[in-house]
Amino acid sequence: MSVILLNGLFTVLTLWVAGFVGTFRKDLTKMAGMMAAMAIGMTVGLALGSLFTIWLPGQFYQSTITSMLIGGLAGAIIGVPISLMAVLDGLLSGIMSGMMGTMLMVMIPAPYVDSAVKFIAILCSGIIFLLYIMLLGEVGAYRLKLKSTLLSKPISMFLVIAVSLAFALQMPTARGNSELKAEQSQNHSGHSQHQGDSSQLTDSNVPNVPELIVKAQEFSFTPSTINMKKNEKIKITLDNTGAVEHDFEIIGTNIHIHAAPGKKNSLIVSFDQTGYYQVVCTLPGHEEAGMSAFIQVS
Repeated sequence: MSVILLNGLFTVLTLWVAGFVGTFRKDLTKMAGMMAAMAIGMTVGLALGSLFTIWLPGQFYQSTITSMLIGGLAGAIIGVPISLMAVLDGLLSGIMSGMMGTMLMVMIPAPYVDSAVKFIAILCSGIIFLLYIMLLGEVGAYRLKLKSTLLSKPISMFLVIAVSLAFALQMPTARGNSELKAEQSQNHSGHSQHQGDSSQLTDSNVPNVPELIVKAQEFSFTPSTINMKKNEKIKITLDNTGAVEHDFEIIGTNIHIHAAPGKKNSLIVSFDQTGYYQVVCTLPGHEEAGMSAFIQVS
């Protein structure tokens, strides 16, 4: 999961900068140390606040407290070799930024969550790299040569960031590596859910399953955001009120519902992992025209 990879990246970057500051603390001014503590606290708090919010959907309080504590701790660690003032700067910056990161993700509309997380990951890792370059300039080339270590080589940090982001941005950020279960409702003649309408389908093997009707038309789903609980079984009925055929497919899963114009079709689904899941109509040009939705499982 990219969330875990990105969390690992920011942990490594924090420890990297902390090691550098500790190694060259005598060469850094108190002002430079304080700025480093503030920058790390703010970037780590913002990044983790964003990541925890999508990693723990529906648990806003836990996400906020966790990101505030970790962001504050990251900033404080950087300030320890410098001064008590630097510790306080880093601590307060991390706490504030962790809270802001979770609030930001809650305010962002679901369709833009994945893009926002990737943008924040790139932005925050880039800021840390620039901070590291500036700290190298504060120390000076002569002192760096005297203690030539992995910590003092910018190309090493750049490669760590580049490789981590390259992998993370290719992985699903908001959904996670979930395994989904789809229980296919069938009609009395034995045909699959891709044929016929909902009146021909039976769910007698799964009684008392709540039904969610999703209306499809040119070119949108209503509702566009669906909330579900982990392991909750819901009968999703695709009601095609449009003039052309549409389908309802959850990306990365085997859940696919098709309905002809004026028809309905159903599928009983459940999710065993929390997260955000993107829904699209796979008919040519429909997704590009804006026919997409999101499912949040908490």
